[in-house]
Amino acid sequence: MIAARGRRSSLTLLALALVLATPGCYALHAANGQIGIWWNQIPIDEALADPDLPEAQREKLALVVDVRRYAIEELGLSETGSYKSYYETPGDFVAWNVSASAPLAFQPYTWDFPFVGSLPYIGYFREPLAVEEAADLAGRGYDALMLPVPAYSTLGWFEDPFLSSMLRYHHETIADILIHEMTHATVFVADVEFNETLATFVGREGARRYFLERDGPASVHLRRMELEGHDEELFDGALRELKQALWRVYEAAAPEEAKRAGKAARIAAFRARMRDEVLPAMHDPRGYAYVLDPDYEINNAWLLARLRYHGDLPAFTALHEHLGSDLRQTIVALGEVAQAADPRAELRLRAR
Repeated sequence: MIAARGRRSSLTLLALALVLATPGCYALHAANGQIGIWWNQIPIDEALADPDLPEAQREKLALVVDVRRYAIEELGLSETGSYKSYYETPGDFVAWNVSASAPLAFQPYTWDFPFVGSLPYIGYFREPLAVEEAADLAGRGYDALMLPVPAYSTLGWFEDPFLSSMLRYHHETIADILIHEMTHATVFVADVEFNETLATFVGREGARRYFLERDGPASVHLRRMELEGHDEELFDGALRELKQALWRVYEAAAPEEAKRAGKAARIAAFRARMRDEVLPAMHDPRGYAYVLDPDYEINNAWLLARLRYHGDLPAFTALHEHLGSDLRQTIVALGEVAQAADPRAELRLRAR
């Protein structure tokens, strides 16, 4: 207990250092939320030893332990001490992210942070603060978006716990998210879209390899990943087409009023295509049917947030195949790519 208290005191000092490096009240909020998580986390082994732990949760926490081991030992991801502890989130989500964009251009609004630089989103541990931030941005004319956060990474600066908000997901999703977040602490690129797409690729491929090696090719988890991947590819393809259609509207030499009308027309056409073509072609369209709701706002911030995690995935796949589909070697190569002056160009060069 003394050692745990000492570690927590050290983390508190580190959080206070972040406060001093970040101006404004936001830093106090962020530090307070992070300290609360550190202070109330418990070792996963302790959670597993609880006789009252529901069996479904026990099974998923045991999965976390094994996936973490696999990611370090077999994939070569960094051992940072993260995901060895467990935190019971007080609500359904641990935090809420807010992002924004210019309404007639794909120009994300950015916030500046110490150590990581400018980011196209900001996170809050309290939902009302996120609602207030999004409302403020919308009031200033931006396309704004607020999304719940089930998991996040401090990029290896601190030892992140596994969050109870992730227990709602299937086994394969937990494995994917865990490897995704561990990738962030292993390979980091200041280019947010590149960084997130990189982690998306490693998370998916790492989870696929894990269940293939653990359960064999007939794994129910692999089959579910295949079906979900099919649906997600259809959805992302429709989103890219929408983005291209909107980009042509924004770049046209036309009055602002005409551009806003063109934007509304393209979004309406996207909803119609989703209804008539994309959703009927999916194995399970329920997870995407929300876009048909006319009250659900589809805007530039939403598009950028969604596509941020699904950038040039084919380039990562090509590099992986070029290296014999050896994910450990691919991760090493991506670490080298991240050090290049232009990581995107380096990736394309190595993927040829």
